[in-house]
Amino acid sequence: MIYLDNAATTKPNQDVLDTFVKVNQSLYFNPNSPHQSGLQAEQLLQQSKQQIKDLFDLKQTFDIIYTSGATESNNIAIKGIAYKKKVFANEIITSVLEHPSVLEVVRSLEAEGFIVKYVNVLDDGRIDLAHLETLMTDNVGLVTCMHVNNIMGQIQPIEDVAKIVHQYPKAHLHVDAVQALGKIPLIFEGVDTLSLSGHKFNGLKGQGVLFVRNIHQLEPIVHGGGQEYGVRSGTVNLPMNIAIVKAIKAAVNQTSILNSQLRSYHDELSQFLINFTGVKINSLQEGAPHILNIGLPGVKGEVLVNAFSKNDIMLSTTSACSSKKASLNEVLLAMNVPVKQIEGSIRISMGSHTTSKDIQEFKDKFKLVYEEVRELLV
Repeated sequence: MIYLDNAATTKPNQDVLDTFVKVNQSLYFNPNSPHQSGLQAEQLLQQSKQQIKDLFDLKQTFDIIYTSGATESNNIAIKGIAYKKKVFANEIITSVLEHPSVLEVVRSLEAEGFIVKYVNVLDDGRIDLAHLETLMTDNVGLVTCMHVNNIMGQIQPIEDVAKIVHQYPKAHLHVDAVQALGKIPLIFEGVDTLSLSGHKFNGLKGQGVLFVRNIHQLEPIVHGGGQEYGVRSGTVNLPMNIAIVKAIKAAVNQTSILNSQLRSYHDELSQFLINFTGVKINSLQEGAPHILNIGLPGVKGEVLVNAFSKNDIMLSTTSACSSKKASLNEVLLAMNVPVKQIEGSIRISMGSHTTSKDIQEFKDKFKLVYEEVRELLV
């Protein structure tokens, strides 16, 4: 089986699994317990957060909240900021490029009375900075902008966005960086909150991190025993939290090498695919190296996924979180990709376990699938 759906989830590293098991066996204590073992667990918890800060050279500029994944991190950040600022800054700016775990939260807030504005998307898949400037007012309390798009792989200009947003003192910038870690360097400059999900970079499902520049800006949306600064109450999952540090450390340390390796695969596949009549490259060359979106107009994406699956090639149409929805992908629509091309789009996503042999195997199997569908292409 050739796995090319790494934007949906990745294979856990063995040391991450081993750490999770080991901490469950030897340090299963509650960090909130006042006895010696509980204090030992709390000390390890704090040390793990400091290790993450050191990896990104954050010093004391951010607090770290452990969560169950980026969906929870995004909910805590977006709702927490919105509720805190509702009285004096109730406008939210986002774009259709965002992941459902951001867009659906924003839409739910809109139903509660918040004003939501959508920044335009350019044909290259990046947000329109000039339009963002026109949308910014003193009533904007929150702007969301993902680091790397999970469908197409385009990299957003986070630093430029931050400069625009922070011309307005009330505005908070939240970044969903799920697809960035390990593939490109993370940008923290000018960012107020940033979310990660462990299973996207060879960690475990159910692991997440939320970086918060000013913890007092967040209104808690989960109430309970007051763990994690009172923002994310509930008994701390120490084994998960210690294990994710292993995954983050590996991802950070391999970024440069993996970026280069995946870029070579990305280029190899692009050069290979342009030789097939009717095949369209949707992703931009300068996007993130691990995601390549292509279109075969005239064939449904689901048909293509099934055809590849029968040939032991695992890939996807869009986000795994929205792949079962019948509607056309909003990201591709925003980029003015033709409807037939959207309907026939598939996403190839690579990771740290992808090999040159996998790429060659995909190329061989692509020829077989192409022969099956070529008469349908328009």
